[in-house]
Amino acid sequence: MWPFNLFQRAYPEIPHEDVHGREYDYIIIGGGTAGAVLTSLLSASPTTTVLLLERGPALDTWASRIPIASSNILRSDGGASSWLCDPMKHCDNRQSLFFRGEVLGGASRINSMVYSRGSKADYDAWAAMGLPEWSYEKVLPFFVKGERNLNQPKTHFRGTTGPWITRTFTYFTWLYNVYQVFADVAVTLGFPLIPDATDPEASPEGLATFDVTMNENSERVSTFDAFIPRSIALARENNLTICTKAIVSKIKWSKEDGELRAKSVVFTTTDRKSGKVFVAKVKKEVIICAGAIGTPQVLMLSGIGPAEHLEELGIEVMKDLPGVGSELTDHPAIPIAWEIPIKESLTKLVVSPILEGGKEFLKYILWGTGLLAFPIQPISLFVRSTSLTKNGTELRDDISHDVDKLSEPQTQIPDIELMPLATSAMDNLEEHYKLFSKIGVFSILATLLQPKSRGTVRLASSNHHDHPKVDFGLLSDPKDYIIARTAIRLSLAIGGRMTAAGFPLLRNLTYPEEKQDLDRKNGNTEEMDKLIRGRIRTTYHYACSCRMAAEDDARAPGVVSETLRVYGTLNVRIADTSVLPQIVATHLQAPAVMVAERCADFILKSA
Repeated sequence: MWPFNLFQRAYPEIPHEDVHGREYDYIIIGGGTAGAVLTSLLSASPTTTVLLLERGPALDTWASRIPIASSNILRSDGGASSWLCDPMKHCDNRQSLFFRGEVLGGASRINSMVYSRGSKADYDAWAAMGLPEWSYEKVLPFFVKGERNLNQPKTHFRGTTGPWITRTFTYFTWLYNVYQVFADVAVTLGFPLIPDATDPEASPEGLATFDVTMNENSERVSTFDAFIPRSIALARENNLTICTKAIVSKIKWSKEDGELRAKSVVFTTTDRKSGKVFVAKVKKEVIICAGAIGTPQVLMLSGIGPAEHLEELGIEVMKDLPGVGSELTDHPAIPIAWEIPIKESLTKLVVSPILEGGKEFLKYILWGTGLLAFPIQPISLFVRSTSLTKNGTELRDDISHDVDKLSEPQTQIPDIELMPLATSAMDNLEEHYKLFSKIGVFSILATLLQPKSRGTVRLASSNHHDHPKVDFGLLSDPKDYIIARTAIRLSLAIGGRMTAAGFPLLRNLTYPEEKQDLDRKNGNTEEMDKLIRGRIRTTYHYACSCRMAAEDDARAPGVVSETLRVYGTLNVRIADTSVLPQIVATHLQAPAVMVAERCADFILKSA
């Protein structure tokens, strides 16, 4: 775990001037979670030239691999960028912070390290939507290909030879009692334990012990570390060019038989005042991997998107594609939080940075153990709301825990996830800091996995330096209230049983007893609905803003074909979570990597 290595070469970040005017077989826009994977796969052949343009730095540091430290997205030097979303008109006009990773490896450098693929039904539902090449059977090999799991039994659905290291995190029981109590209560309510959430035969509902992207030395393994580490970047210097701190302003086109062909990519430095413009030419394909917010921005700046919106900003319309930036989907969540003793919460590192923090630092340096090696979310409870009793507080007696192979895939997908966290989960920063610095907090993020509400990504201006306008659209569909209430009731029921079991949940911080009593007394959900509107937040699982679907799809217009090619273009594809036709009911890190693996396969086969 020693942090110093004075004799290794620096990560090769190529100056913009050295890229200007050169031609490459492939240009990849965005080196995030998916972009890092695609870069590695396309540059594997020494005869193939690849240019990666990433707006953030490499940030190849020891500290960036410490699990708990690197998961703090509020750190100014951690690689996370943020800005305020548009006022959420259905949520008291609040503005929530939007976060994304602007660093090589993207969100895989700053997230909670959860490796979860979603259920078999998630992908079979895609196939039922008219995308047979994306059924579970078709995508499974691409999950397996990249993974190297350290401790799950060898099965056909786990990878053991890939570069991306995962391990099942099981020792949370002796770090925070609150997680074990939560797990015990879930079992008493009838939920089965799911020791391997990637098992296609796992129950649709149950308490899942997560795999995390962490190696045997208790270091975070991002897609940067796994797919384009220093060793690979240096070994491929002759054919792989990694240009960081580069912001793409547009793709330049030619027309062939009415279709657009990308000829070059125009980019600048991150310095708005620089004025320098650089151009890289492309021989084969451009692949956009800028994420569910950045990818539609690149397309719209390049003249592909909703024509009316582009015309308003004076951008020449190259292809009217209404689906670009539409159908933005997230997993919205309501934090239900209790005060708990400081010793049971992550707060103890803040209130005692010298004693507790120093002790934990030594544990990590010497043995790779302790709180600094701890993923913030080791378990989660997945639930189908239809499997709960009418009051939403426990499982129905007639529910089978076996996957029903005769049912429609959509009915087998969970629509609620309860995320237990030994810390505050509020997105109000002033409140978060106030709580986090003084009291212990335990939160359950009551999360909607299949929300009906949709948002949009639109340009704020034609200037590529300006952040796009993000409207999450939370609660724009009133049906989401129904599932949100159910998720809250189940969270409260679990909290009540935790208290009955002797765990000290001292007071409810977000939905006090007096508010709950008002709803019970009045026989309505007025106070609960106020809680939902006032607290609902993003979980940073952005997806679906450039959907894979038919261009004239009845549900919502698509942007890319089954092979991820952008409609109206001959040589531009997208490989990130923006292409998901429907958001998967889990965390999106592993699905993003699968999409990149799948895209590389399409490209290499077509080449």
